Amino acid sequence: MMRLDASAWLNGAAPATDGKVVAVHAFQMLCPACVAHGIPQAARLQQAFPDLVVIGLHSVFEHHDVMTPRALEAFIHEYRLPFPVALDRALPGSPVPATMQRYQLRGTPSLLLFDRTGRLRLNHFGRIDDLVLGGVVGRLLAEQPSAAHEAPGAAPPAGGAGCDAEGCALPR
Repeated sequence: MMRLDASAWLNGAAPATDGKVVAVHAFQMLCPACVAHGIPQAARLQQAFPDLVVIGLHSVFEHHDVMTPRALEAFIHEYRLPFPVALDRALPGSPVPATMQRYQLRGTPSLLLFDRTGRLRLNHFGRIDDLVLGGVVGRLLAEQPSAAHEAPGAAPPAGGAGCDAEGCALPR
């Protein structure tokens, strides 16, 4: 069952997700791959698939002092994000926020796809090709809830902590 642990919602209220296919794009506003690839891809998903619920998840695991909700509000405005954004709830004593821990995200950008029953079907770290993603989303949208089965996910890229063109990885 899909569950985001959000401390707040920006750019709209939490959308209704029951019975819907949902894409959650986890990002950080200071992640180069999120800005260059992940966020534009999430916006394209929303435009291409009107029946898909697209949600941004701001999951901060580094630079906590500058990636504040107020800075995120300005970021959302400047980048004209077309979807609601949940602020992943910070956990006391941990640099990794709650939803990021729950779904064992390896860093940002990450994409989570949930089927109509709320089951996680794809957990992908880093860039994913638009055509591959479109095919997976199309299959999930065409699927009847009773026919849901585990979809193969793309293998996450190898690598350690730090940011590059593919994303920002958590320290190991």
